[in-house]
Amino acid sequence: MILRKWREKIRRYAALNTGDFETIFKSFRVPSLPDIVVKLVSLLRDPEVSASEVASLLSYDPGLASQILQIVNSAHIGLSKPVSNLSQAVNILGLKQIETLIVSYGVTKIVKDPQKPGFDLPAFWTDSLFRALLAHHLGKHLGREDEAFLGSLLQDIALPVLLTEWYEAYEKAYLTAQKNKTRLSEAERQTLSWHHAQAGAWLAKKWHLSEIIICAIGLHIAGPEELLGLPLKDEIFLIVAFSGALPSVLEKEPSWHLWEAFLEAGLFSCQAAKEAFSLACQHLLETAKNFGLKVKEPLAPPNL
Repeated sequence: MILRKWREKIRRYAALNTGDFETIFKSFRVPSLPDIVVKLVSLLRDPEVSASEVASLLSYDPGLASQILQIVNSAHIGLSKPVSNLSQAVNILGLKQIETLIVSYGVTKIVKDPQKPGFDLPAFWTDSLFRALLAHHLGKHLGREDEAFLGSLLQDIALPVLLTEWYEAYEKAYLTAQKNKTRLSEAERQTLSWHHAQAGAWLAKKWHLSEIIICAIGLHIAGPEELLGLPLKDEIFLIVAFSGALPSVLEKEPSWHLWEAFLEAGLFSCQAAKEAFSLACQHLLETAKNFGLKVKEPLAPPNL
């Protein structure tokens, strides 16, 4: 009964986070995930699905299959012997991690470089992937590292999409943030009736991702006080927002103000943050290679 009420709260809040984008974005073209990703996500929602069924469908996309094998054989997983069998790889990684990898793969394939002033695609993926890795390590103690990773990886996914598909309407907010060197969400609040976190949640809804991921994306710009005041009690939202408090690698003088606010609120210990930051640094280049992404040097660690 309690679980059902909690799920209903999440569902209602996910709907609230997406806003009335059906009206706002009437002429907006939503980029579609690759067909193989849509089919695999649908298959993975079947509680009776087997590893061999998933592996069989994976084999239809050599690029995705190769990525799964690369990841299972990576130093991060640490197997004693390499794996070449897809069914075995699916069993080792588990269906939750497979779904995370499949969605991540699909998103990296559809994001285009908008080629707009101030936007740097390798920097975007550096920020997104580094935050996802940091969230992954913080989520491990909950056994929910896959949700933490995916929510953090996709938290800013609306930005390149908006700059590509809807620049005319989004330009003012984007250039205001660039000019004033303010947080993007602050510039959006000054110039729009919505923000990129809501747009990202709406995209996640269109891609039929879970309500948890929709909410995590929609809430990632919230500060610790706002998050603690919500009726939703889920540490994934805190982890994703904490990862989102990291400054961008593009910032010449990075501000750690929001990051420190989470630590001062006692939501994360300095030791846990330090360990997660260090592990994210260690795994960034290998993970980027596995996803076929170009990245930049990560941030220097803050004084924790």
